[in-house]
Amino acid sequence: MKKILVVDDEPDVAELIKIFVDSMGYEADVFLSCEESIDAVKKNKYWMVFCDYMMPWTTGDKIFYKIREIDSELAKRFVMITGAVLNERLDEFVSKEYVRVINKPFKLDVIKNIIDEFETA
Repeated sequence: MKKILVVDDEPDVAELIKIFVDSMGYEADVFLSCEESIDAVKKNKYWMVFCDYMMPWTTGDKIFYKIREIDSELAKRFVMITGAVLNERLDEFVSKEYVRVINKPFKLDVIKNIIDEFETA
């Protein structure tokens, strides 16, 4: 079973993604902090990541770079979730690293479609 990492400081959003992803036959681990999520990547083999961009303690791009240092293959299936409407730093990061972005609020079909795309890539 493929494992998916979910990093979001909003427990309700993280849990919603976990429940949905688990129902699709994957195993999702949820972390509300950067440190815990990075430790988990060091200890587990994840297939993909859903990560919030704006969190009180860090931003998703910083988590991306830490994950890429540990597992460059995992970084290829990194999806940023954001509620930011306009953010030049995020836009620059996304275009530079070719990271997928989901805008909040989102429909669960968007999550499913991205997972399906990664499965067939």
